[in-house]
Amino acid sequence: MKAPASALVVDAAVLIAAARGRSSGAILAAARASALVTTDRAVTETRRRIDLGLKQPELHPIVDALVAEMTVVPVAALSALLPQAATALSDAVASRNGSTDDAHLLALAWSVDADLWTTDRDFAGAGVASWSTPNLMRGLALALASISRD
Repeated sequence: MKAPASALVVDAAVLIAAARGRSSGAILAAARASALVTTDRAVTETRRRIDLGLKQPELHPIVDALVAEMTVVPVAALSALLPQAATALSDAVASRNGSTDDAHLLALAWSVDADLWTTDRDFAGAGVASWSTPNLMRGLALALASISRD
């Protein structure tokens, strides 16, 4: 297993899981090893899903605290890469469903040479490594162990 990149793009599902306490430790571990970045659209989606889907607006302060530890990039700053990212997603092996909703995350990953931390499988074959939370934690542990041996 290779080590995660020095920057990780965090998607809305990861933020939601952390706000619910399911991967808050993972966020802390990842933040120690990599720069965490996301887009303003991912933050908005997180808040919307917390309000409309989960109906738990009390989680907003937790999301705000998590996001405060990340770099949030406006989607407008990625406009030059969005069409290419949308095409790559629509052709990606795993999804083949034509969804380009997360093109902003792929564009961000390309622009900062980052891996993606996501629960989605739509990024396979789109030109970046994507990590599930369990595999990211394994990758970080292996990278740490490698550093300790050196």
